Amino acid sequence: MTPPTVDVEITSTTTARATLADADVPPMNLEANESKTLSTVVHEFLHNMAQTHGADVEVVYRTAKDTRFLTVGPDGNTEERAPSMPLPTVTEAAPEPVVAEATALPGGPVVVATEQIAYGVGPQPAAATTPSPVGQRSAEPGTGPIEGLLDELPQLSAPRANPAASDPARLGVRGRLNAMLGLELAPKPDSLERRLRDSQTTITRPLPEDAVITFANLKGGVGKTPMSISLAETMAEHRGPATVTCMDLGEIGGSFADRVAVPPAAGKDMVGLLAGIDPAATDVRPSTLARYLTRQPSGSDIIAERDGADSPLSYDDAAALGAILGRHRDVLVADTGNSSHAGSWRWAITAAHAVILPVPLRRDAAAAAQRTLATIAAVRPDVLARTVVVITAGPGDVPMVEIEVVNALPALRVCRMPFEPLFASGERIALSQLRRETQDALTVLAATVVDLMAGAVG
Repeated sequence: MTPPTVDVEITSTTTARATLADADVPPMNLEANESKTLSTVVHEFLHNMAQTHGADVEVVYRTAKDTRFLTVGPDGNTEERAPSMPLPTVTEAAPEPVVAEATALPGGPVVVATEQIAYGVGPQPAAATTPSPVGQRSAEPGTGPIEGLLDELPQLSAPRANPAASDPARLGVRGRLNAMLGLELAPKPDSLERRLRDSQTTITRPLPEDAVITFANLKGGVGKTPMSISLAETMAEHRGPATVTCMDLGEIGGSFADRVAVPPAAGKDMVGLLAGIDPAATDVRPSTLARYLTRQPSGSDIIAERDGADSPLSYDDAAALGAILGRHRDVLVADTGNSSHAGSWRWAITAAHAVILPVPLRRDAAAAAQRTLATIAAVRPDVLARTVVVITAGPGDVPMVEIEVVNALPALRVCRMPFEPLFASGERIALSQLRRETQDALTVLAATVVDLMAGAVG
């Protein structure tokens, strides 16, 4: 990688401005401090850049008196060189400020010789007739009302911190420059990193009580199970452990327990939970509930059906399960099966605050998605306004089907999920093992759903 040319402008005896040529980043301000002179700060900045790139860095070093062309090597040596570009023509004379004058010493830092700043003794401004009350104390004890003082207190408070806007970038060109040079450049407002940070903030918003997110599509093999597990993990990563539970409401013998990163032990299932906890009880201890749940690596919990169960979960059992878990979790994520006649499927749609409909780019999956939407409209028509269609990519998908799918579906929110090999492989799902693109897409999807649900908060 070719190191950029650095334009260093000495702006005062203690400050300088460094601009990286051909880099879409704002100028960087360098400043002397109590322990380092400006020349040392500038030299360390340039030396660090040369070491990072493993090559000499060309420097245009400007002061008010002249412009010098230097080379700083990875070993810290500084040498003067001939200019490799024509000097700019100055068409208008500017007043010459008293700033630092630079000299280059081979093998050492750029040394700045400062001149004494002369302060003129001119006419002083007239003193104010009424002293400012700020910072002054009355000589007499205060006996008057304090309402005015209280009105002023908010102005003294520190401004609110906005990490999404002010934290240094970690991705893209700015992230690489921050990592290499120790800078603190913030991400661009329209960058992917800023969008992800905003999404992460959205995920932490307050949600309605007993919030339920339901994954539904009446066709199997469209990715409901791996996506529901991954979305629960994504939300728990940002909301915190023990805030999200993913529920296995699929058919008997489904693959849910085979896809979670940490499978449930014997007895940690829905049957055991419903037998051990009264749905009407309001004093259930978290440790009691934890006996039946299985914590996943990113902080979500899962509750699976019993291995070898002989009947699916009924509507009333699903409602009882939701009531117990809803008292202890911010949100429940329901993975449903392929039968709209199942009681657990009906409850998952009836209780849903939002529905996610995965649709691979295949005609059979698209047709099943339309049937699913029609069934949802018959059971819970209002939830269609909070339904998100997720277009997924995979081997054998037909890209031209996407236009037909989107045009055929109602005016719903549409998100896209990139192809994820771990989803297609049938292996267990760990959020940290998903591709970066998949993790980013899940973060945006979670924020989209939370945004839809958060509107229901009174």
